[in-house]
Amino acid sequence: MINGLLIMSKAFGGSFGLAVIALTIILNLIILPLTLRQLRSTTSMQALQPKLQELQKKYAKDKQKLQQETMKLYKESGFNPMGCAFPMLIQFPIWIALYQSVMQTL
Repeated sequence: MINGLLIMSKAFGGSFGLAVIALTIILNLIILPLTLRQLRSTTSMQALQPKLQELQKKYAKDKQKLQQETMKLYKESGFNPMGCAFPMLIQFPIWIALYQSVMQTL
């Protein structure tokens, strides 16, 4: 990633700031499908919240039954609980690498 920054800074006439901005835009475009997937998953989770709250009231004393009914609701609606976190976990190392690249070249 450091090489990419250096090449881009040369392409922008030695402007390291423009190279960082360009690389950030390129990375955002690359991970855009993951971001959209995370957004869809979050929206689905928000749509399920009223039903989840009903289940929590109904099975407040029986945690095992609550867990079973929650998983049943997820399965019926096609919701994957890890769908919200997985794209973020993939993006995180990319942004750490970009940060490290910037810090090492400064």
